[in-house]
Amino acid sequence: MKKAIYSPNGNILCNWLKNQRINSGLTMKELGLLLNVHHSIVGKIELGERRLDVIDWIEYCEALNADPFECLETLVKK
Repeated sequence: MKKAIYSPNGNILCNWLKNQRINSGLTMKELGLLLNVHHSIVGKIELGERRLDVIDWIEYCEALNADPFECLETLVKK
């Protein structure tokens, strides 16, 4: 089994998060400040170089005012 971070679903998740950030009008630096992490962490998440656990993913979605269930639907319907 491939690690999830390198799977097609991992790629979909990273792209979804990046699109949500862009649609929210936030830079990586601004999102990093909201999440209390360095902006390079945001970049690594969006590039698929860093994983998120479920709790971090929900906090990420909340910072973007994005619906985590919409992301799940995207992953399930791929």
